[in-house]
Amino acid sequence: MSKYRMVSLDTSSTKTGWAYFESGKLKESGVIDCHKEKDSEIRLENMCFAICDLLTAKKAETVVIEMTVVVRNAAAQRMLSEIVGVVRGWSLCNFAEFVRLRPTEWRKLICKDGKVPTKRDEAKAWSIQMVKEDFKKIVSDDEADAILIGQARINQMNEMEKS
Repeated sequence: MSKYRMVSLDTSSTKTGWAYFESGKLKESGVIDCHKEKDSEIRLENMCFAICDLLTAKKAETVVIEMTVVVRNAAAQRMLSEIVGVVRGWSLCNFAEFVRLRPTEWRKLICKDGKVPTKRDEAKAWSIQMVKEDFKKIVSDDEADAILIGQARINQMNEMEKS
């Protein structure tokens, strides 16, 4: 039986967290770090290339990405939208399933006690703690979110199978 490959992403133009799952199990995770590039256009292009290289290397059959939610910074929202568009384009060209999850949606799919954090700093700390407890890994908030976004999709699929 072949292994089903999924990559989940917590995108940013500076540091994008990623997680790679095979047949529902976390195998690897990390951060694509482009923060040193000061030119925002070059940084955006470098990030897009790096994400596409990762998806190609992992032979992703499903790509799960967090929907962009940036209320105060229109430039950041445009950059994130471009990254999501590149990932969607990669998915289309490679016949991979493309799944977007809202932050509140994936957190509810992960949360065990019903208490989903809503404030940014609380949510970051919560993600790091969840990964530490559930995956026995100490990671940054970018990597933690990527891991949990992937796990949320797995939980979502498991729920759909039950019904």
